[in-house]
Amino acid sequence: MVCYSANGNTFLMVDNTEKRISENEKPDFVRNHAGDLDGVIFVEKLGEKFFMDYYNRDGSMATFCGNGARAFSQYLIDRGWVKQRRFTFLSRAGEIKVFLDDGIWVRMPDVSEVKELEVDGYRGHFVVVGVPHFILEVRNVDEVDVEKLGRFLRHKTNANVDFYEVAQGFLKVRTYERGVERETKACGTGVTAVFFVHHSRTGSKEMRVLVPGGTLFLREDNGEIYLKGDVKRCSEE
Repeated sequence: MVCYSANGNTFLMVDNTEKRISENEKPDFVRNHAGDLDGVIFVEKLGEKFFMDYYNRDGSMATFCGNGARAFSQYLIDRGWVKQRRFTFLSRAGEIKVFLDDGIWVRMPDVSEVKELEVDGYRGHFVVVGVPHFILEVRNVDEVDVEKLGRFLRHKTNANVDFYEVAQGFLKVRTYERGVERETKACGTGVTAVFFVHHSRTGSKEMRVLVPGGTLFLREDNGEIYLKGDVKRCSEE
């Protein structure tokens, strides 16, 4: 087992290619081993393809995790299991494309179920990027009490909650994550949801997004959205 950090979004990577940990055992394994990390990623194989199985730190399974996908890709590279500059792997959200350029770019799942939503006077957009998000534009994201308001709206919507600010040439985003049950330093599907809504309004093809864990980069190409950012191993195996 080894820890990876993707812009401060932290994961325990577990080699489960020999299926030593069963599906029924995974939730308890996660709760016993995640510690203060945000989630656990089981590295498995389905046929000839690698499969990313992601669990939040509370033991709940999630369909997808954007930063987890970047960490998963780096893990496959570090293990020497993939050597190509373009490859794919499987997730519960479908097959994920990855290419290496000036970093690891991950093609995010298609955005769906986009709608305006108002919850107890808070207006925003409900957006699914493999997992659900309720995103709200605010004037100053640094002044938002993400732990208090994010937790409140998360339970009202059963979604991750993202607060974002449109700045000069970039976006700022802070996220309260469902299943982690706290603010995280970065959320890949969250910034993708925000970028999608911003792109729909402005037509912007590329955007820098500042999160508490650093800077993420998003790009739209023929209707596909790609995510890049910092990723590194944070413990020895």
